[in-house]
Amino acid sequence: MPSDLAAACVFCASLLFSSPMAPPRGFGADLGVGYATLERRDEPAGQHRDLADTTAKFIFIGLGGARPAAPGLGAGTPAAQWRLRFAFAPSHDDQDQNAHGPGFVASSGNGRYENFEILGRVPIGRRDSIEAAWSRRYSRTTDLFDEGAQRYVVSSSRELTAERVDLGLGVRHRFANSEISLSARDARPNGSHATQDVFQIARGDLWGGSAEWKLRRGRWTGSLSAEYLAGSLEVTEKSQPTFASRTENGDARLEAYRAGVTGDFGATEAYAAIEYGRQRLPFSSLAVTGSETVAFEDGYHPDSRVRETVAHLAVRKAVTPTVRLKAFLRLAWGSETVRLTDSTGALPPRTIDPSRGGTFGASFSQRLGSPEIAIGLGADLWLSSPEPPAP
Repeated sequence: MPSDLAAACVFCASLLFSSPMAPPRGFGADLGVGYATLERRDEPAGQHRDLADTTAKFIFIGLGGARPAAPGLGAGTPAAQWRLRFAFAPSHDDQDQNAHGPGFVASSGNGRYENFEILGRVPIGRRDSIEAAWSRRYSRTTDLFDEGAQRYVVSSSRELTAERVDLGLGVRHRFANSEISLSARDARPNGSHATQDVFQIARGDLWGGSAEWKLRRGRWTGSLSAEYLAGSLEVTEKSQPTFASRTENGDARLEAYRAGVTGDFGATEAYAAIEYGRQRLPFSSLAVTGSETVAFEDGYHPDSRVRETVAHLAVRKAVTPTVRLKAFLRLAWGSETVRLTDSTGALPPRTIDPSRGGTFGASFSQRLGSPEIAIGLGADLWLSSPEPPAP
């Protein structure tokens, strides 16, 4: 199971057609479990700490079938393939401002992740394949929170939803021991934030594409991949005291660039990659901080810009000709700038600079720089035509 589908970050990279470890010939299934967490932390100098996090515990299940390319052509991507994967998770949200007094917010709640991915690949001659994919990542949370001086007393509730849906259509061409793919993409990042004092919803389409190049030399396969999507999203907002509806069009962008290497050592395969990603979205609906909640209720409109570096690691080991155990790890470090503006012009612009990471065991997490994490264990089970690993 790829770590992209198991990340707590709904809007991070969605490299649909990339597959670091090639499936064998035939039909199979994959199962697994995982854990992921994302924290947004705002700690302005001389002011009160404000942090929010979301944590998910995933169950994975997938089915698929594949037929490899002709010997000597390509770099491991099957010539024909179909794949269906699901990742479901209960989730928990916490948010706290380390201070007492009017305007400070503390919240806690539960939700769910509902993620899936469908991929099809059809050969066109010996060297080419047509690829199509559809994926959805969705998170919904209900928080109970208190806004004011009294801690641990519920005064209201908050509904948060975050969703990214991707559709892609592409072509892959194979050379001797290398291959290249190009695809057109449509992404739909949507989000909403609702309390008794504010309602925000954003939706729309981003258009762009993705590309991948892979080269195989002996037991090593290197890859370079990228995605870029941009456009405008429609944002509808209502807030106290009048709840008059306001509609704005906000610029949005999702992009990611990844370099990776896979080593095949017979019964064991290993994958490592580094990725740089950027996001710009005219809404905030995942791990929302207390200062953002208060600003939205006052009528502010957000423009969020994220910069993130991600490390991917995965290992798969054959224990029988039909069973391979696997593990993956995704670590991400990032920063974010949220610019807040009042559409009426009555309030001055503001800026919030939350860091992005995670906390998963305080001392160990701090030694790594408190990264956002996704980790998982699973097994691939081939149910027909297995290919035994090389000794």
